[in-house]
Amino acid sequence: MNTIDEYREAILQAMLNVKDDDGLGVITEKAARQLLSELSDEELEDGIDFNTPEEVAELLLEP
Repeated sequence: MNTIDEYREAILQAMLNVKDDDGLGVITEKAARQLLSELSDEELEDGIDFNTPEEVAELLLEP
């Protein structure tokens, strides 16, 4: 990841790639973007070196 925007987009894609048992997405793009918007650029910058986009997506999707 080179930029926060690329990291944010990778997290979004990871969230959209999560499927339920029937192979359907567990979140809509609109809902995923809303969840992701709760993380500031500073928060993402702090985690970019330590958390993969998939790990962040998993955390955001936890109930």
